[in-house]
Amino acid sequence: MSLKIAGVLVVFALAGAGLALGEEQVSEIRPVTASTAIQDNNDSNTQWVWGEVTNVDVPAKTLTLEYLDYETDQERAVILAVDDSTVYDNVKSLEEIRVKDNLSIDYFSKNGKSVAKSISLEKSEGVPVEDPAILQPEATAAQGDVANAGDMPDTVSQSTPAN
Repeated sequence: MSLKIAGVLVVFALAGAGLALGEEQVSEIRPVTASTAIQDNNDSNTQWVWGEVTNVDVPAKTLTLEYLDYETDQERAVILAVDDSTVYDNVKSLEEIRVKDNLSIDYFSKNGKSVAKSISLEKSEGVPVEDPAILQPEATAAQGDVANAGDMPDTVSQSTPAN
């Protein structure tokens, strides 16, 4: 019986020591705000912003993004630089980004500038305008009588022979 109690005490002592060591490793947790400066390009210092493009300056390799600051509930603008390591999604380069595009951007601060780590163009959920069926509906009807498919009844009635 005393052996079991000694074993339980050892387990609690080890668990307590582990918690005590873990407490020493906890660092101060601070909320990230717009005034928080990010010094290095690493994953722990990456910030995210989503908004609408208001300016693209290809020669300067920058774009301006207007976004809603959720802390102050106000519209803000941020100028983001791109470099050779910037990764693009749904767009090939800065040259393809247009004013009014919606972007999701991961960025970090380097030498006082916000540098885009990855830029993702948000695609609209509608059908692309280049779709020939939208531009020329007659072509769809000529290929197969699909245009008249709406005239068909929803149910097919079955006839039974009369006795």
